[in-house]
Amino acid sequence: MVYTIKDVANKSGVSIGTVSKVLNNYPNVSETTKKKVMEAVRELNYIPNITASNLSSKKKNRIALYIKTNNNRQWIDEISMQYILGAFDCAKNDGLEIITVFYKDSDNQKTDEIIAYFASLGVSGIIVSGITKDDTSVIKLIESGQFKICVIDAPFISDNVSSIMIDHTKGQYEVAKKIINPSNDHNILYLAGGDNGYVTDMRIDGIKKLQEEYSFNLDIDYCNFSELMAYKTVLEKGLDYDVIVSASDMMAIGAINALIKLGVFKKVSGFDGITLLGYTANGMYTCRQDFYTISYEAVKEMESLLNNGYGRMVKIDHDICTIRHENIMT
Repeated sequence: MVYTIKDVANKSGVSIGTVSKVLNNYPNVSETTKKKVMEAVRELNYIPNITASNLSSKKKNRIALYIKTNNNRQWIDEISMQYILGAFDCAKNDGLEIITVFYKDSDNQKTDEIIAYFASLGVSGIIVSGITKDDTSVIKLIESGQFKICVIDAPFISDNVSSIMIDHTKGQYEVAKKIINPSNDHNILYLAGGDNGYVTDMRIDGIKKLQEEYSFNLDIDYCNFSELMAYKTVLEKGLDYDVIVSASDMMAIGAINALIKLGVFKKVSGFDGITLLGYTANGMYTCRQDFYTISYEAVKEMESLLNNGYGRMVKIDHDICTIRHENIMT
C-alpha cells in the first residue's frame, strides 16, 4: 500500500503542514513533534514526493556532493579535496549550485531520513562517493528513484542513475604487469582494500586476470586501505613473497616501510597516484586516477540526467606511471 502525507499526519497526530515542516527541516518545530512524525514515516515506509518538492522550491539546478569520510585513512584529504574542487569548478562554469554533505559508516541513518534530509536541501541530484556494500541505507537511496544520482566508483546504473569511474580491473592488471616478471616472480602478495568494497572487487579481478596469464601463486590480504594494516601484514609475511601489489598508494607506503624494517628489497606497486607517494617511494609504479576530472565529469553527467538523459556507465582514463619527487616540485 502507498501511503500519503495525510496518512503520516493522521498517524502522528499532527497537521499535514507540520509534517511538511518536519520533512523540510523547518525551524521552530519541537523535538517531540519531529520524533512523532519521523516514527510515523518509518512505520508507514512513507517516501516524500521529491519531484513535486523540487518543482515547487525552484531549485532544480542544486546538486549535492555526498562524500563518505574515514578519519583513519591518511589519504582522505587529498582525494576528497580533489573531488570537491572538480565538482565546484564544473558547477561554477555551468551555472549550477552545489553543496557538500559528508557521511560516515557510523551515521546509521535510515533511508527515509536521508531522503527527507536531501528533500529539505532542495536538491534535484546527488553525486555519491565512497559507497561500500555495507551502506545499505545509501544503496536504497540510490535505488529509490527519488533523485537523479551519479555514483563514483560503484556499478549502479538505471534510468535515473549513472556510474562514473576508471576501469579499475584494467588499471590493476596493467600496473601489476609492470612489476611482475613471469620468469622469476612466482609468489605474489596482494594487499586488497576492504572486503565490502565495489572497487576492491574490481581490482582483485585485475590481479586475478594477470594470475591466469602468468600462473603465479597469489595470496590476498584485506588491509582496508590502511597504511598501518599493510605495514603489519608485510612485516609478518613479506619475506615469503617475490612481489607485493597494493590496491592503494597508502598501503604500498606501509609495505615499503615494513620492507625497510625487515632490511630487504621487494618490488612494490601502488594504486591511485596520490602526491604523497612521490615523497616516500620515488619511482614506484602506480595507477594514477585524476580525481578532479572524475568529479568534474560527474557533474557534467548529472547535468545530462537532469536534462532528461538516461543513466549510463562513464569511464575516465587512467595512467600507469611513477610519481617522482622532482615532478611534484616543478
